[in-house]
Amino acid sequence: MKEKVLKAIEKFSLLDGVERVTVALSGGADSVALLSCLCELKNTLGIEVYAAHFNHLIRGAEADRDEQFAVELCRKLGVEITVKREDVPLFAKENKISTELAARRLRYAFFDEVSKGGAVATAHTASDNLETVIFNLTRGSGAEGLCGIPPKRDKFIRPLIFCTRQDIENYCRENKLDYVTDSTNNSDDYTRNKIRHSVIPVLKEINPEAEISAVRACNALREDNAVLKSAAEKYLSENTETGSLKADGLSSLPPAVAKRVLKKFVSSFLTQSSLDSFHIERLYACALKGGRQSLPENLQAESKNGRLTVKKANERLTENPFTVEIIKEDKKIHNLLLKSSLDCDKIMGKSVFRTRLPGDNIRICGKRETKTLKKLYNEYKIPVEQREFWPVLADDSGVIWIYGIGVAARCAVTDKTKRIIKISVKGNIE
Repeated sequence: MKEKVLKAIEKFSLLDGVERVTVALSGGADSVALLSCLCELKNTLGIEVYAAHFNHLIRGAEADRDEQFAVELCRKLGVEITVKREDVPLFAKENKISTELAARRLRYAFFDEVSKGGAVATAHTASDNLETVIFNLTRGSGAEGLCGIPPKRDKFIRPLIFCTRQDIENYCRENKLDYVTDSTNNSDDYTRNKIRHSVIPVLKEINPEAEISAVRACNALREDNAVLKSAAEKYLSENTETGSLKADGLSSLPPAVAKRVLKKFVSSFLTQSSLDSFHIERLYACALKGGRQSLPENLQAESKNGRLTVKKANERLTENPFTVEIIKEDKKIHNLLLKSSLDCDKIMGKSVFRTRLPGDNIRICGKRETKTLKKLYNEYKIPVEQREFWPVLADDSGVIWIYGIGVAARCAVTDKTKRIIKISVKGNIE
């Protein structure tokens, strides 16, 4: 394993100009192996090794056990460790973000703080990289997502990127290293665990070196992506002013460059979300042809007179004399309620109640065609004077429910639905 670590450090220049390395130590096999290996190599590499442990206060006694283990391990290895405890669930609630995102923000902020100008080594492996690529592929990610885990990002380095999970286990066994195991790693309730337990073994039957092959493929994609990204940044620097982007020049760019321009431009307005391929494709068409496009976080892009701007979307729904409640239901639900019931786990990102926006469309469950809201309002004879106040529910990928009409096919309740949300409307808009 040490040879693979040295190879990664050399190939990706992980320690250029670095004398201090802080290992992000969870107590699991990967981070324990990384800390031990760097301690063995510190004289060869000319570095000082430290450790940092972040307790998310999520798993109760098990998290406290991990913290105690990390402290004791560092005592045995003679490594100085910094420990921090943070109430991640509370932070997530206060900031209205997911627990996963909250944990990542707090954890990386802590690691950045304790690095003291040096590098932070995280224990991501070739196995983690392959899982990430497959996960992103199933979500329809573009080239950036398929680049996998970068060996180096700012001060964060991944010396184990050429090591597989088997390499880690062998190293720990040979060096008689104990480690702790997160109980959630054994459950298939999490998408990554399903990939790890069910998909990766099949790929390794086809190619035992699948993980290393993925690292090489990701590196090649990363090099290609860097060229496209550079071209996009050049266009942005020359065509962005006062919060707007010159859109009429995008047609002269290769689509791969133009879409990167749009993604980076719009991302500057987002605080928590990111644009997926669905948003980017629709935004690209909007920028070239003109018009408006819904975006995450209740934003709206408008392409007009050759320029693209981003602003808050219309939220006139708050003026209406009715209230909308979301009620969690058991799995069994009467057929008559299906028009107002959604599969909670199929909702993309955040959802918001609002009125219609230009470009809104939906394929109603049970129908074959995707239609604009204007056509649906005509078909269902929604009074013209009420249409600008008619409520819809939209997630980050578009409209998923229309009052009195139905739900989107992509969010419809099925026999496999685990969590159902029923929208109950009180009052009316007449």
